[in-house]
Amino acid sequence: MDKKEFPEEELPEEEGYKPRPAWQVWAARAGLVMFIVVLIYEYLRAFLGWG
Repeated sequence: MDKKEFPEEELPEEEGYKPRPAWQVWAARAGLVMFIVVLIYEYLRAFLGWG
């Protein structure tokens, strides 16, 4: 919808970019590291016969 169709006080507020909280960023990084470690372990098990 165009701005012309809304009276000025009824315009929906547009929120800008909000960065994620730091704990979510660090949790995602830790999860990625754990995933990569498990992936490497599984490859080693498959190709070298570990476990």
